[in-house]
Amino acid sequence: MSFENERTEIENRLQANWIDTPVSWENITFSEPNNSAWIRLNILNGATEYRAINYKKRYNGIINVQIFVPIKTGTTVARQYSDIICSLFDSVIFDTVVCDTSSVTIVGSDAKWYQINVDTPYWRDS
Repeated sequence: MSFENERTEIENRLQANWIDTPVSWENITFSEPNNSAWIRLNILNGATEYRAINYKKRYNGIINVQIFVPIKTGTTVARQYSDIICSLFDSVIFDTVVCDTSSVTIVGSDAKWYQINVDTPYWRDS
């Protein structure tokens, strides 16, 4: 299992189950919608450690999904989207990725967007 395969598995999970808004993928050209919701996927690799059992490497990280809705439209839609994102990643196993419990953080507003983040710690062994 490589970092490339890890990314592909996580992106495929989101792409196969998310139809609600456009998605901004890392390092791919993306034009923000003018006045409609969208999300951004970030895969944040963390520390690698050796496991005592079978002396395998464990790769840790965080699946970070940022949810953006237009300002002054309330929080309902953003919270509904966060529920959906949590259902995709919270405490699930897919392919070789094992997800822990998701958490939701209210980031707040800027001049254009209201933002909520969903962070899901994950790991994989090799």
